[in-house]
Amino acid sequence: METSEDQFQEEVLQLFAEEGLEWIKQIKVALQELESGATPDKEKKHYDILLNSLTNLMGSAATVELTALQKLTLALIPLLQAMQSKKVPPKPEHFATLRQGIALITASVQVLHMASPRTVAKTNLESIMQLQAEGLQRAVAKLPGVPKAAAPVAKRPVNPEATYLGKIVQALLDLKHARPSSLEPSRNLVELVLRKLHRLSDQESAEVTAASVASILRQLEGLDKRFLEDTRRRVETVKKAIAGLKTGTSDPHAQKANLQGSLRDISLLYETAREVGATPIVQFLHGLETLLLEVVYKGVALVPQRVETVAARVDALVAMAQHWVEMGRTEQAAIEKALTPLLAKGGART
Repeated sequence: METSEDQFQEEVLQLFAEEGLEWIKQIKVALQELESGATPDKEKKHYDILLNSLTNLMGSAATVELTALQKLTLALIPLLQAMQSKKVPPKPEHFATLRQGIALITASVQVLHMASPRTVAKTNLESIMQLQAEGLQRAVAKLPGVPKAAAPVAKRPVNPEATYLGKIVQALLDLKHARPSSLEPSRNLVELVLRKLHRLSDQESAEVTAASVASILRQLEGLDKRFLEDTRRRVETVKKAIAGLKTGTSDPHAQKANLQGSLRDISLLYETAREVGATPIVQFLHGLETLLLEVVYKGVALVPQRVETVAARVDALVAMAQHWVEMGRTEQAAIEKALTPLLAKGGART
């Protein structure tokens, strides 16, 4: 049935593929202009388009859990940034590598766009794109002048136990690998903490203290709290607009205003959900936003059964958000327990 969960996932993937093809179109035009020899002022614009479009594509791939496509897209970023900053002079081999990467990305998105069912194609593509991403990373690494992140590690191996940060990272990795069955893996709070720690170490010359780790945990707790409050508040506007679609109205202008208000709330809630990595909710909001845009600006009429299904899913949003936050609390408690000895020892460092 069109209103089934499988159909909803198909629509989400279709929307991703359509958006992806638009970004790819911009990427190809900008790359062609750069390769043809753009003037300095236009050169900056084309680099911005390339990096922004690739970043958008990468973020959207994360939304639909296309991890390998994220990795494939990310492989091009260091080369583009080096060329933009003039650390690497643009050469034919650089453009050839960029074209190769973009061709791989294009092929993957086109396959997803044409496939039926897309959910099956997505699974098959992941394994293929993983190999492609690894090959592209090696190709970029071979180019002279492009920063090679792995080189310092190879020259000077570091014992993870030798530094305070290393011990914390090791404890988190141990927790991730020994995750008990009571913790649901879909939240992956450990990975989020690890990413924030690495960003923090880059900013603060690897001087990570007990206070900074505790601050990350408090920040995540605060984001969860704001996300749940935001969901409870904004869902009411959306429910009101959906109720208007169910009952009909004698005032189409008022109904349009209600729908536009709900679109604003969906947009804001979408960003809050992305901050806490609530992928299932992000996916639903993405599809809901597209559906309501069709209703508001194209005058698409929804059959009652479709409206009922959407209304039921909107009603469930607060429960979904609550469940997501509860998973976070459970995982955060496990993280705090694993890090307690290290944070206590590191207290003198704060």
